[in-house]
Order: sequence, then C-alpha cells, then structure tokens
Amino acid sequence: MKVIVTGGTGFVGSHTVSELVRAGHDVKLLVRDTSRVRPAIEPLGVGEVESVIGDVTDKESVERALEDCDAVIHCASVYSLDPRAAASIRKTNVTGTDLVIGTAHEMGLDPIVHVSSIVALIGTKGAVLTPDSAPTTPSGPYNRSKADSERVARRYQDNGAPVVITCPGSVWGPNDPHLGESCQIAKAILRRFWTTVPVGGVPISDVRDVAKLHAAVLEKGRGARRYIAPAQNASIKSLVNTVSQVTGRWLPCVPVPGWTLRWPMRAVDAVRLISPIRMPVNFQAVYIGALNHKSDDSLTRREFGLAPNPIDQTLADTIRWMYEGNHLSRKLAGLLAA
Repeated sequence: MKVIVTGGTGFVGSHTVSELVRAGHDVKLLVRDTSRVRPAIEPLGVGEVESVIGDVTDKESVERALEDCDAVIHCASVYSLDPRAAASIRKTNVTGTDLVIGTAHEMGLDPIVHVSSIVALIGTKGAVLTPDSAPTTPSGPYNRSKADSERVARRYQDNGAPVVITCPGSVWGPNDPHLGESCQIAKAILRRFWTTVPVGGVPISDVRDVAKLHAAVLEKGRGARRYIAPAQNASIKSLVNTVSQVTGRWLPCVPVPGWTLRWPMRAVDAVRLISPIRMPVNFQAVYIGALNHKSDDSLTRREFGLAPNPIDQTLADTIRWMYEGNHLSRKLAGLLAA
C-alpha cells in the first residue's frame, strides 16, 4: 500500500514511517522542509523516502501530496504545552485536520488515519477512557485543539468516511527529533523541578507501540474505527519514582491535591507569555495529571495483539537516548550514562 504520512519528521510521525517501511509499505511524506527528513528517519534505519513540500493547512499542497496514494496517516500536529504557541496550535491541529481528512475522503483514500490524543477525551476526574468516550472541552490551547480536531474526525466518520482514529496517551520513547514535551518533562524531573506533583496520573504510551498500531490499522474497506493506543496507566508520583529507579538518582517527590497547583501554574504560564524562557512546569501538564485519567486499550490488545512496553523500559530508553545525543549530562542521566 502507498501511504502518505503528514508530520513524518515529528516524533510519532518518524517512528510511524519507520514501522510502515518495516511492514513493506511504500511511504511518501508531506513536509514543510525536506532538510528535516533525513535527521528524523535515518536514526531509525530508514533510507530515502519520497517527500512533497507543502503544509497541511494548504489545500493545493495536500492534494498534490495525496496523489497516487492509497491511504494517509495524519500525524501532523503542533504538540506544545506552551501557551505562546496557541495560534499555530489551533491552525495546524484543527484546520489542518479538517483539510487533510476532507481532501483524502474526496480523493477516495482508505483508510484515513487521524492521530488524536487521550487529552481530547479528558474532563471528568478519574474517568476510564475508551474508544467510545466522547470528546470534551478541556482547559489549555493544546488540549482544546486535540478535542476539536477529534470532533472534526468523528464528523467525517459519521458521514461515512473510512476514518480511523488512534488515541495515544502521553508519548515517550527514544529518537524524538524535536526534543518535545516528554523529553522536557524528563529533563525537568531529572533537574528536580518536579518535587511537588499533583495527586493523579496519566496513561503513558511508548512511541514505538503507537507506530505499531498505525501499521496495524492499515486495512482497506473496514470503515470508521477508533482505538486507544497501547498504554500503561501511571500515577505522576510513580512516573517520577520510575525515573529515579532507572537512573539510580534520588529524586524526591511529594504529591499534593491538584487544585493547590492550579493558580501557581497559571501564573507560570502568564510569565511564559512575556518571556522567551522555557519553564520546566506548566498549567496544562498539571491539569492533565490532576484529572487522573486511565485509558482502556483492551480493544487494541484483542484485535491486534499489541501490548505496551513496560514503563521502566520506555523511560530508560528515553533518558539513555537523551544522554547519548548530548541532550543530558552524565550527572543527570545517572546509571543510564554507564
């Protein structure tokens, strides 16, 4: 099958490309800058792939990219918890999703895979999230954009488009071309900025498991479907404790009620709006963790036989890769620098 991947130079996208190539698919990328292709996919063992220059918010370049393709995996998304990125988040995540799915449906691609997120479904504290959970209206620009783009994808499903929605949890793992939010959280934990955390938790998805799911759903003629990506449910405290365990470093962590951190984190975000400095904590991360959601990936496990990697392996691989890529000092990486 010839598959066009948007966002193929990003974290989830590059690992998806690698998994598709491994599965024998012919892959094409829609990218804004071809110079980013090799650094993103070469470390994953992928050689040259066809690339088309364009943007997911430009219909002409989307149509050009989708020509001669059988299926599309729409990974393109601005994944940032930085409030300064609100405008680009909205444009890419919502407008881009509508344009890519709509154009793919017009051109007869099947399946049309939309990469959503667990945050599209969050809102009720302690809820167990399933493929049938409805999108909500969560706080924060990124969270809202994912909920709204999920609604876009479901609207096309309701109208008969063969749209497959995948919902990863918080995505971790090695080889993140942009050192995204999970890498920044890992660095903040290792620098002991996460000594006070909200009582709560979040599903953790290994990027390699998410990529395997994307390869698995590439079946023509099965219509609209939704899947929760393989994930391990973890408390924020256990996340920090696991980082401490795999690095052999003492990383103290005290859980407190999420409401006690809400206004301090809003103040931090307000500072970020006027400062070029990237802060090690933010409101949206606290908001997500404090809601203490759990994901139910049982359908994914039954249908595809995909089970998540152990969290300690995922976190260790993330931190070890960051150290080997000179993104962490030996001191911060601890035992993983050995």
